[in-house]
Amino acid sequence: MKRIVDTLTGDLFASVPQATPMTAGAWRFRSEIAHVMGEAIKACAKDRYQIAADMSRLLARPISIETLNKYTSEASEDHIPNLETAIAFDAATEQLALADFFAKKLGCRVLPGEQVLLAELGRLDVLKGDIARQEKAIKKVLGEEK
Repeated sequence: MKRIVDTLTGDLFASVPQATPMTAGAWRFRSEIAHVMGEAIKACAKDRYQIAADMSRLLARPISIETLNKYTSEASEDHIPNLETAIAFDAATEQLALADFFAKKLGCRVLPGEQVLLAELGRLDVLKGDIARQEKAIKKVLGEEK
């Protein structure tokens, strides 16, 4: 029988995030963070001024448009958003851009809302299968199943 090569379906495991190697210098993500923030702003329905205003309101401290521009400039080495600011940025842009970025660097994924429950259901299905196989093996040893 001739085997048909499926060129349309992507590799099932290609989207499994891999943690960044623990090597010297590999954890300098400044330009990548700037790029992720810039792309999130482009994808957002709000303009930079509204995003900065929303972040200021959420953080109860001023975030100027200049600061936001420096966060998104790959050339600005001294402006890296702290975690609190990153969370406010994701909330203001109504995306998970930085949360996804951080998670991927650690070999993880962000699952918002009900997706967590769906993932847990999948995990439980796998456990059920494992338990069923173990029960079958034990019954076979006991002579109850052939």
